[in-house]
Amino acid sequence: MSQYKDNLTENSPSEEPINSSLNVEEVSPGILRRFAPKRSFDRSVILQQTPHWSRGVVAAIVGVTTLGIIWANVAKIEQVIPARGQLKPQGSVKEVQAPLSGVVQEVYVEEGDQVEANQVLLKLDSTASAKELVSLKKIQKNLQQENKFYQNLIQQSLDAYQVEVAIARLKLPQTVADLTRNRATLITENRLFGGLVNQGMGAINLSAEQFARLQATRKEVISRATAAQIEVQKLHKQLNQNQVQLAEARVQLAKDQQVLGDIDVRNQLIQAQARESLRIEQEILDNVSPLLDEGAIPQLQIKKQQQQVNDRYAALVEDRGNGAIEYERQQQQIENRLAEIQQLNEEQQRLQLAISQAEVQLTNTTALAEREIRDKIANNEQRIAEIDSQLTKIVIENEKRIAELDSQISGVQVTLKYQELRSPVAGTVFDLQASPGYVPPPSRTEALLKIVPDDYLVAEVNITTQDIGFVREGMRSDVRIDSFPFSEFGDIKGEVVSIGSDALPPDEIDGYYRFPVKVRLDSQLLETDGREIPLQSGMSVSVNIKVREDRTVMSLLTELFTKKIESLKQVR
Repeated sequence: MSQYKDNLTENSPSEEPINSSLNVEEVSPGILRRFAPKRSFDRSVILQQTPHWSRGVVAAIVGVTTLGIIWANVAKIEQVIPARGQLKPQGSVKEVQAPLSGVVQEVYVEEGDQVEANQVLLKLDSTASAKELVSLKKIQKNLQQENKFYQNLIQQSLDAYQVEVAIARLKLPQTVADLTRNRATLITENRLFGGLVNQGMGAINLSAEQFARLQATRKEVISRATAAQIEVQKLHKQLNQNQVQLAEARVQLAKDQQVLGDIDVRNQLIQAQARESLRIEQEILDNVSPLLDEGAIPQLQIKKQQQQVNDRYAALVEDRGNGAIEYERQQQQIENRLAEIQQLNEEQQRLQLAISQAEVQLTNTTALAEREIRDKIANNEQRIAEIDSQLTKIVIENEKRIAELDSQISGVQVTLKYQELRSPVAGTVFDLQASPGYVPPPSRTEALLKIVPDDYLVAEVNITTQDIGFVREGMRSDVRIDSFPFSEFGDIKGEVVSIGSDALPPDEIDGYYRFPVKVRLDSQLLETDGREIPLQSGMSVSVNIKVREDRTVMSLLTELFTKKIESLKQVR
């Protein structure tokens, strides 16, 4: 205590603050008053607590803050987008419906049975359909045979015997049978008339007057045909002469064109020589002209050289003119030759046209004598055309009926084909509605049973429109099955394999716009404690899609801070 007093005494003269290592809290106020000097100080005494503890606290705070900032910049966290959905098979649930109405005869499966693809599930009664199919095919066959007969009659012109056989076989109606008989009779008449006209057949049932007129007409035909034939031969002779002249003219044209080319080459050679001579004389003149001023040569020699240049130039002009005249004369000759060829071509075309007309006249002359028979044939053909028109209408009606029968037969065949309903895929039977004696409703929209495919299950979830922008195909995901707690059974890894191209509108279940996303599971089992638990279609799942796996805590805090700043900017 005396030491403490001495320190106070020593510091007081210099008016310095008291700095003592003694803890003030350990000294009672009474003792201080007792040992305090009774003199007054000019300045107050300041007592300070030792700084060791405060420095330690500050250092600890700074260290923790520094470590926190370093950790926030180094530590990585996963940024995920949560979504909910269900497990569904890759292939949708298949509904087995009755394609046509019928009565269920047998059911081969039960609720929950495992079935293979194309396995028979149930059978419908087919007795009535089989009888109906036989009847429809019989009617269709009769109509097809009837149409084939009509078409053969129209295209091939069957004779009377063939027509009668077909009428008896097909049991045609009386009106149709009469039409076919009349047509066969008309065809027979036309064949006889045609043979008489073309081959001179006279052994046919014609009257004497008709036969005499036919003979007279035939003589007239022979006379006119002979005259027409002579005219045709005359024109052919003129055409041959024309072709000879045309060939000679073309040969001469080729020669004239060759001469024209030779003239052109010769003119170019002459002009080239003349220009070269003119150039030489002009060069001599240019070389001796300076010597005149120096008095080296007389002026007369210069004039002679100038005259020589003028003569060369005049010769060049004359040669050019003569060559042009000769060239034009030869070219005119070629044009005359071309005009001659053109005239011969026109004459040839005229002769060919005249020959064609003469040959037509010859043909017409030959046919003129048979006009009465031709008229008869034409009348018969008109009647045949009318009958064909009626038969064609019958064929069209039959075709319509055949088409209707085709549709009915196809329907019955489909009915028979689907008397045994088979499983479209391998899977599990559920929602079995059919039983023996069951009659499917006419609407054909109600399923007789449903099959869940044995395909791999995928998680089908919905992503909100706010989060879909970060989701990409190929992103890894954690899939948690709601039926099995995550803490005990864990999760299943997966990968995003499909993202909807457009948002689905709100409905009664999901009242918001969302995008459908499919996640493929890496495993179809949950494994825990050595047990393997198979997954089932329809299980609800929670999926966390990893959009970023390398984000730091600092970036997250920075983003939150930025959002707060942006929200403050929007406050008015």
